[in-house]
Amino acid sequence: MKNKILQELCAAFGPTGRESRVAGIVKTHLEGTNLEVTTDALSNVIARGGDGPYRVFCTHLDQPGWVVEHRDKKGFLHLRPLPSDAELGAGWAVDEEAELYRVFREPEDKSWRAGSLIEGKGEMDTFLVPKGEFEESRNAFFATALADRAGAALLIDMAQNMGVDQSAALIFYTGRHLGFAGLPAALETFDIERFYLVEALPCDKGNEGYSSGDGPVVLLRTQRSVAPEYWIEEVFHLAEESQLKLQKGVLADTSSAADSLSRRGIPSLVLGVPLHYHSSRIERMAIADYEAAARLLESLLRGT
Repeated sequence: MKNKILQELCAAFGPTGRESRVAGIVKTHLEGTNLEVTTDALSNVIARGGDGPYRVFCTHLDQPGWVVEHRDKKGFLHLRPLPSDAELGAGWAVDEEAELYRVFREPEDKSWRAGSLIEGKGEMDTFLVPKGEFEESRNAFFATALADRAGAALLIDMAQNMGVDQSAALIFYTGRHLGFAGLPAALETFDIERFYLVEALPCDKGNEGYSSGDGPVVLLRTQRSVAPEYWIEEVFHLAEESQLKLQKGVLADTSSAADSLSRRGIPSLVLGVPLHYHSSRIERMAIADYEAAARLLESLLRGT
């Protein structure tokens, strides 16, 4: 297994609004590093090293899921997806106690239902997420929640290799699937030199300029933000020095935290890892892209 931290994160229960378990895993892996680590009331995990201004590296923790609205007379659970437009497939799901549920759609394909394997499980306000699965081939990772956990694994790896004097901050924020709700609170009191968003990017639909297996992606723009040109030039210069192949891309159909930051007047640059089958039950990421992204982040951290 190349990345046990990634596997652990992909298997963790962490729907939007219930990210504390994933935050705890992140915090555990940050212990013993050269960073000061704190967790706020929203379960944002913030790690700092050195003195500001900081090079900030940011990713999110939560994943789409369902919440139980009520149980009918037949014992079936009626579910509401979180967020409302979540692209979640039928199959097995788990609650916070890892109990199994069979999730399905009604014939009209409009309503979600679930049945528990244990009678009485899944009362109102029970949160469910797709049952975690993780496989590794010679060339790729296949996993549940890969889009939502790859960034955290990359930043943990970065933290474990940081030197004492490197001035950087890592932010693992909550509520991406609730309008990036936790991000403003995580950014309070920060003196920012550069702001890098680490995300998994869909390469199956509606986005331009990049593909899986051809290296990490530098986004020129998202739906509502444009990255600073000289930041982009800096990234490509460092990549060339490190002999890393990068791709340029545009994110047209998927929202990014860069859009939320732009509305607050905070410039940012999205660094992404291409992902096949984005938002499906099992997503695919090329191992070469993931490893190249780790090397790129290390170069940006050192500035060389």
